[in-house]
Amino acid sequence: MPNIRKFINYAKKHPHLVLLCLILIIALFFRAYKLIEWFEFAQDGDLYSWIVKDIVVDKHLRLIGQLTTAPGIFIGPAFYYILIPFFLVAHMDPVGAVIPITLMGVLTVASYYYVFSKLFNKEVGLVAAFLYAILLSLVIFDRRVVPSTPTNLWLVWYFYTVLMIRRGNFSVLPLLGVLIGLIWHIHIALAPALIAVPVALVLSGKIPPLKKIFLSIFAFFVISTPLIFFEARHNFSQTTSFIQNLFINQGGGTGFEKMQLVIIKMVGDIIRLFFYPQGLPFINHYFFVALLFLSGLFLVKKQLLHIRELTIFYVWTGTIVLFYTFSSTIISEYYFANIEIIFLTIAALLLYSLYKSSRPGKYWTIGILLVVFFKNSFFFLTTDIYHKGYVERKGVAAFITEDARKHDLPCVAISYITSPGENVGFRYFFFLNNLKTTQIQEGAATYSIVLPPHLAQGQNEKLFGQIKIIPPEKIPPTAEITKSCSGQNTNLTDSLFGFTD
Repeated sequence: MPNIRKFINYAKKHPHLVLLCLILIIALFFRAYKLIEWFEFAQDGDLYSWIVKDIVVDKHLRLIGQLTTAPGIFIGPAFYYILIPFFLVAHMDPVGAVIPITLMGVLTVASYYYVFSKLFNKEVGLVAAFLYAILLSLVIFDRRVVPSTPTNLWLVWYFYTVLMIRRGNFSVLPLLGVLIGLIWHIHIALAPALIAVPVALVLSGKIPPLKKIFLSIFAFFVISTPLIFFEARHNFSQTTSFIQNLFINQGGGTGFEKMQLVIIKMVGDIIRLFFYPQGLPFINHYFFVALLFLSGLFLVKKQLLHIRELTIFYVWTGTIVLFYTFSSTIISEYYFANIEIIFLTIAALLLYSLYKSSRPGKYWTIGILLVVFFKNSFFFLTTDIYHKGYVERKGVAAFITEDARKHDLPCVAISYITSPGENVGFRYFFFLNNLKTTQIQEGAATYSIVLPPHLAQGQNEKLFGQIKIIPPEKIPPTAEITKSCSGQNTNLTDSLFGFTD
């Protein structure tokens, strides 16, 4: 009883921390619900698993990660080194990767509370953290196991440094150096957002101390050490490729038509941010986004946001639009993730303003947040997925291995009967099962992996979710199998798209 009383008294004195704990529990629910069953594992899964294996098993100290879609440019290695201890705990099973990703998602929610509480107040921090915890677009992003998943954690702290600099607090400059250095390790698409830094410096009306500037530069170079070493050893190949990519036509177009496409993609991203998966009915999407964006002026009038900070928001967003308008890169909605925090900030401040406006305003604010929470909870609890992820691919590899050993096969050939891009996510599991593979050839025992399953039928077929396995109808003679298996293990020697030794 005394402990219960102490807890009740503590809760009364620190209601914000109690609410924060509840928000973090909710965030964990959304990010951990059916974690293994919904764990996607395809091209990226094979890549990061193979890179971790390259570091741990092959003892290859890597300076780069996987190749990006930009020719000649790689992702930095930080993500893969973060995964290593969790792979080791899971005995090199890639399921270990979901642990740091889940923790990172909850940490991002906590960071939203801290950052918005420092920049505005605790109530705004709670609203922002709750929105980030429950908006399904962000939840799904946080559940992905890819190098770019830390994007939102990076963004909230970058947002913090920018606004603190605008307010003349240059103690955050070393943190800024770390964040700029991390861009290469996360995604180069974050780089255009750096325009906010010089704008914030100008609007601060102050000159930062030289000591803080040097600390920032030092922090940047420490985080960029793998990039510096790699470039020095490879004649600055990535730097050259980056410059070349700025001037070559990548097929995405430019000019007025490109600007229209950029705006369409950006508006689609913001609508998905707030309303996924249902969308926004009855209201023009462009009107809604423009109204939300311009409502920053209302927040300035209410003294919830400084006009200079709103200026940063507008310059930040406008620069992203202009950058992709004049760049010929083929764009996707993901490239606009670095402006989502601006719209989330405006939404959080508007909800806070409504909450503070009157007693009915409090009820409206709580009602809106609860509706979003229950709507998204219902979706999570009732939705079904197309089962072709980690569980199914691991099951496929285990079945083929067990069946091959039952027939005493020294190796097998794998035939993929799939839609384009679906013949991935199996090779690392073959490695874990120590299964030797060979090319499809006469005399080889060939197992067909079919996805979606209606593409082919065969005898003794086995279904794992939406992935079908068709075993060989007839096992070739031992002499032919021995001959087909005399070569190298193609599972280890064949190239893997995006992977570089």
